[in-house]
Amino acid sequence: MSDGGGNADSDWPERYFAVIFTSQRSLSGDDIYEIAANMMVTLAQQQPGFLGVESVRADDGIGITVSYWTDRNAISQWRHNAEHMATQAMGRQEFYDWYRIRIAEVVSERAFLSDNIVQGQPASD
Repeated sequence: MSDGGGNADSDWPERYFAVIFTSQRSLSGDDIYEIAANMMVTLAQQQPGFLGVESVRADDGIGITVSYWTDRNAISQWRHNAEHMATQAMGRQEFYDWYRIRIAEVVSERAFLSDNIVQGQPASD
């Protein structure tokens, strides 16, 4: 799942914050997890200061989700959002064996885009 995180050619601020959520999924709750994860992305997108999100998960259940925010206050507001807090509690009980959250300030970004890529998709022949 990705929401076009990364700010190449965008109106993102020069400096912004990344919340890095690394986790190990448990073996239960796959259907509910997908619904909850999608709901959290939709909810985060509605929060003031939200910039974007990128997420990947390997076959072994290890996942990394990076959400991008304008400032630490926006991150704090998201952290204390009632729906987000309820989903976090569900995650601790049902979705994750463990997780780690890191917050970092992004002070520089570089990007590469191949000529073979058109709007994020490989060019067709």
